[in-house]
Amino acid sequence: MRKRELLLILLMLFGSFFMLISAKSGYETGEELFSEEEYPEDLDTLEEFIQSYYLLLDSDSYLKSYSFIDPAKNSLQNDQRALLPFYQKLLELRNGLREQVIIYQIGDSHVQSGYLSGTARSALQKYFGNAGRGLIFPYRLARTNQPDDYQISSPQSFTRIDKPRGMSGYILGNGTESELNIKTNSFFKIDCTYDQALIYANPEATMIFSQQEGIRNLDRAESGDYSIHHLSFQDSGSTSKIKLPMNLEKLYGISLERSENGLLYHSMGVNGAGFYNLLDSPELFKQVSLLKPDLIIVSLGTNDAQGRFRGDVVTKNMENFMRMLKEEMPAVPLLFTLPPDSRKSGKTNKDISATGKILRDYALANNHAVWDLYEVMGSAGSISKWRKHSMAAKDHLHFTPKGYMLQGHLLYQAIIKGYKSFSEKRDN
Repeated sequence: MRKRELLLILLMLFGSFFMLISAKSGYETGEELFSEEEYPEDLDTLEEFIQSYYLLLDSDSYLKSYSFIDPAKNSLQNDQRALLPFYQKLLELRNGLREQVIIYQIGDSHVQSGYLSGTARSALQKYFGNAGRGLIFPYRLARTNQPDDYQISSPQSFTRIDKPRGMSGYILGNGTESELNIKTNSFFKIDCTYDQALIYANPEATMIFSQQEGIRNLDRAESGDYSIHHLSFQDSGSTSKIKLPMNLEKLYGISLERSENGLLYHSMGVNGAGFYNLLDSPELFKQVSLLKPDLIIVSLGTNDAQGRFRGDVVTKNMENFMRMLKEEMPAVPLLFTLPPDSRKSGKTNKDISATGKILRDYALANNHAVWDLYEVMGSAGSISKWRKHSMAAKDHLHFTPKGYMLQGHLLYQAIIKGYKSFSEKRDN
C-alpha cells in the first residue's frame, strides 16, 4: 500500500496540471470496448499514468527549441476508441503480462529513409522494451536506398521484383546459393544486438541447419503461400551470416529480434508509393498479416497529391487499398498519419490539405485514429520554415534526416500522450 499511497500523493501534487490536460482533450465516453470484468486487477494504470507524464515533460522540453512547429496540436484524434485494444496491450506489456506488442508502418519515401520510423521505434522501445530491430531488407542489393541503422551485403547478385510488392516493399529474386552478411549499429542510440532472425520466403524454400553459422536452432513453418524460417543464434550480437539455398527464390523480408519482452516496430516505405500504385499488390497485405501486428500505421498520401489531382480518384484508391487491408486483418487497429506540407510546381501544394481531409474523414467515419502531421508542422506553407531551419530538402517535398527524426519524435510523443490519457481514464 505504501507504494500506491506515494503515487497518489504525486498525482495530487500535479492534479491541477492533469485536470487542465483532461479538459483540453475533449474526451467523450462512449461504448466500453473493455468491460471491468475483462480488465486484469494487477495492471497498475496509476503508475503508468505518472511515468508517462514524466516522459512528456522531457519531450516538451526537447520540442521547445523548434519554434516553427505547433506542439499543442501534437495529439492523436479518436485514439481513445480506435486504439483502445492497442493501448491495452501496451499496458499488459509494461506489467509483464504480454511478451510483445507489434507495430507495422507502411509508407512512401518519407518512411523508406528510416529516420522517422527509426526515431519513433527507439523512443518507444526505451519505454516499452526492446524486442529487436524488426523488419529489415537488402534494399541496397535491390538498388535503392536503405535505412542507416543496418547494412546487408552479399558476394552474389540478386534481382529486384517490384510487382507485386511484398511486406518490405520489394521482393528480392534469388537463383543460386547465396549469403547475406548482416550488421546492425546504434544509429538511433539503442541496443542493436539480436539473437534471432525470421526469414520470410516462398513456400518451397528449405534452409539447412548445417549451412548456417553460429546458430543453435532452426525452425521452419509454412503459412499459406509462404515459408517462415526461425533462426536462433548461439550468442547475441550485431553481425550474422545467413546462407540462402537455391530454392529460396523469393526473399520477402527478415525480422531481427531479441529474446526479451518488448515492442517490435516494423516499417516499410517505397519511394513514390501512394494508395494508387499499391492496389496491384494483394500479396503485400497477406504478408503483413504474417507479422501479426497489433497496430498498423498508414503513412501515405503525399504522392497521391502530386500531378493532376482528383479527389474522387484519391478516395476510390484509398478505399480499395483499405478494403484489401481489412480483408486480411479486419480487427487490427489503424492509425492514419496525414501527409506533411510540401510544394508543387514551385507553389504550396493545396492538394496536400485536400488529401489529408479525405483521409481524416474516412478514418473518423470508420473508427480509425488520426495523427495530423500537416497541422503539427505548421500547416500550409510551413515547409518553407522547415527548409529555413535545415529540416527540409531543396525540393520542398522531402525532409533532411534531422527533419524526419523530429517527425519521429513528434509521433512518439503523440502516442505517449494517448497512452497516458488511456492510463488516466482506466484508473478512474
